[in-house]
Amino acid sequence: MTGRELLVAAAWLVTAALAIIAVGRLVHLDDAITWPYTVANALTPLLYLPVYAALAVGFALRRGRLMMLCGLVAVAHLFWAVPELFPGGPENAPQGSARLRVMAANLLYHNAEAGRLGDQIRHASPDVLVLVELSPLTLTKLRDSGALADYRYSEVHPQEGAFGAAVFSRFPLSDAATPEVAGYSSLRATVRVDERRSFVVHAVHTIAPTSGEYARAWRDQLDHLRTEVEASRLPVVLAGDFNATRDNRPLRELISAGVRDAHDVVGAGWTPTWNASMFAVPPIARIDHILASPAFAITGYQIGSEFGSDHKPVLADLAMR
Repeated sequence: MTGRELLVAAAWLVTAALAIIAVGRLVHLDDAITWPYTVANALTPLLYLPVYAALAVGFALRRGRLMMLCGLVAVAHLFWAVPELFPGGPENAPQGSARLRVMAANLLYHNAEAGRLGDQIRHASPDVLVLVELSPLTLTKLRDSGALADYRYSEVHPQEGAFGAAVFSRFPLSDAATPEVAGYSSLRATVRVDERRSFVVHAVHTIAPTSGEYARAWRDQLDHLRTEVEASRLPVVLAGDFNATRDNRPLRELISAGVRDAHDVVGAGWTPTWNASMFAVPPIARIDHILASPAFAITGYQIGSEFGSDHKPVLADLAMR
């Protein structure tokens, strides 16, 4: 086999594999084969990039059927990926609205440098701070930084391992609950902004869908959040590590239940939040989110910087009508 024939064969192999993955997404095969489709779909913006090299091979060597298949896969990729890049802009705060800033961060439970987040907390000065992977170690390091001292109200539930969580707030908190979902603890609380405005904040940390068992639990956790949004009598804010991107259907279904992604409203572009700490795995996925009910105008969004965790923090400015 000549070098040219090997190149064409490789292009066909890559394109056929990507076409199968794309068709699986289109027919919701991830409902039946949850893993590894969860990971493949999460990596949509990058996963399909080789098809453009295959398209160039087909064009250069005049392989019409190869170009046709490459073109179909590329169209699907662009349809899914381009909306992440759509420009937008912050919304205006309605007259008489209550303005607040929410910050969420996955601390990485064994992160001995978690205290470095303190500088970002002091600089951003969020009114509501959501922390996940709150272990005794990361809580101690962050307390030692002094950044939590100004928060009068808090619900703090550290755990050994990855599923401790906390909410720190400048507003009163009430009705806190730590329900267990799919075998993993969660945290929610009601935030009283003023005499007539309150909302429910969820500290979100779903398990990473890296196996069939974990993927089923991950879906159950996201489905539970969707039920919570649909049933809530108050506006909601969900903040933290969803271990899901906009290319994962359970997250899209959660959003369609009645919340908006602060990133998408503002049009913040390509801003992956994971992996922030490993040189071998650069930032490739936006799995940390702040979702808010339409009762909030979204007036700003940004991501923070690395602080020893594998996640970057996210911030959203909200105006509650």
